[in-house]
Amino acid sequence: MAPPIPETTPETVAGVIAAIAAFLTISILLGFFVRKKAKSFEEWLVGRGDIGPLVTGFALVASYLSGWAIFGNAGLGYAYGWSGSWLIGTTSVMGMTLCLVIGYRMRRYVALGARTVPEMLRVRFESRMVQALAGLAMIILLVVYSVGQYKAMATVWTITTNTRFEGSLLATAILVLVYLIVGGYTGTQWVSCFQGILLTIVGWTLGITALFWAGGPAKIAETIGMQTFTYPGGQPTQIPLNDYTLPLPPPEGLAFPSVDYVGVTAAVFMFLFMATGFPHNIARFLGTRKITKREYWVMLLILIVGGLTPLWIGVVGFAARTVWNDTLMTAEYAPMYGDSAAVYASISAGGVPLTSLFAASVFAASVATLAGMVMIMATNVTRDLIHNAYPKASPKRLLGLTKLMLIPFIAIPLWWTFTSPPPILSEFMAGSAVAQAGIFFFVVGVSMHWKGATKWGAIATIIYGLTLTLLHPKAYGKLVGLYHWGYWALLLMFGSALIYFLVSLSTKPLPEEKLEKLFPKREG
Repeated sequence: MAPPIPETTPETVAGVIAAIAAFLTISILLGFFVRKKAKSFEEWLVGRGDIGPLVTGFALVASYLSGWAIFGNAGLGYAYGWSGSWLIGTTSVMGMTLCLVIGYRMRRYVALGARTVPEMLRVRFESRMVQALAGLAMIILLVVYSVGQYKAMATVWTITTNTRFEGSLLATAILVLVYLIVGGYTGTQWVSCFQGILLTIVGWTLGITALFWAGGPAKIAETIGMQTFTYPGGQPTQIPLNDYTLPLPPPEGLAFPSVDYVGVTAAVFMFLFMATGFPHNIARFLGTRKITKREYWVMLLILIVGGLTPLWIGVVGFAARTVWNDTLMTAEYAPMYGDSAAVYASISAGGVPLTSLFAASVFAASVATLAGMVMIMATNVTRDLIHNAYPKASPKRLLGLTKLMLIPFIAIPLWWTFTSPPPILSEFMAGSAVAQAGIFFFVVGVSMHWKGATKWGAIATIIYGLTLTLLHPKAYGKLVGLYHWGYWALLLMFGSALIYFLVSLSTKPLPEEKLEKLFPKREG
């Protein structure tokens, strides 16, 4: 018989509240510390281009990992066994290092006048239409992705304090708004650096602790190999969890990535593409200074260590499944279900200190990603739409409007979380991840390195990607026979690639003399 799920004690509540309060306080203070550096609209957008490899590296770690990696991956491991490992982040390290290789060139576009990711596309293609369309696409996809950040924080707060999460999320949203307004890009970068350091240390510590708490690797492998899948709500099945695929029956099963190796392949490519495809990741390079070869390797090491963190969080889910079987999948634990595994495991394996630090790290990961995305969405409106259409608009007014636009983009996903939180966080987030990866890996990442890319190739790719997003198996895909997550994801990602290259090859690129400034013989 499985041991009981731990109960929250007054000591746990006090520790969690103190840790989260300390984390948020430090974040606010960092935002105010760099306030004096944002004296104009452009400095608020990208700082002064003086941010070094340490800050950039850990900021990228925090941005990339987000709530689903530092928290939701434990739910995947718990709910789906070995098959959940494909979404846990088997290629996180490769994706993050690829982001460094491709994303560092973003500096060149900043020198040429770009202040946002879509504005980089305007510079690259000399097209305001591409800039506006990319801005709209980012807003749509990032709103969806923001929901997951709130859900991660909500789950941790509810379980560790035994209180409703609405008040904590509202307070966090207000504090994020404050440090974004006062700190701008530089403030976000420094705060994300602090958050990246915190979640990396805590993620590794919790994973290693949980591994020993559950009896070690051999015990985990043996126990999970004897268990079967249970649907959220408590409905058992005879489907074993001992393989890297989980053959769930259609139509529900086909919407999960690990039904078969088609879905597995799609998950691997999603993680590979999404590092550069995520605009809040590539934006981490907008204010980076030129670095030496030694500093480049330092940043790479940071990304490797940080990129392994999701795997340790997945181990926490495996450990929880080993100890508690499928208890957390029952209706008693709705709507958290398996997503609550990491919290309960931290309480049992690490006591108050580790639980408190883990709660703070989940807030750190979620807040870092949320802040980056909210800032991007706000500037999408003012810089990529309004300033794009009216270049003579007052910078002072644009700055004020950008700060004002932070409010709805914090509030919309917050309301979504209050009214309809997703049952399995990482599964929900994968839909937006595939869309961002499929569209922007090529439109942004490849375009910075391929002279033959054209504005029409970029436009066609964005339109195609958004259309396929609506055809997700759990959205409108069933209307056209798209039930299988893997086929949908591959169709979106590689369809975007095909459209991008075919349309670009059949249309005229920029003249060679204009490409020379974008593709110098020696990258600086």
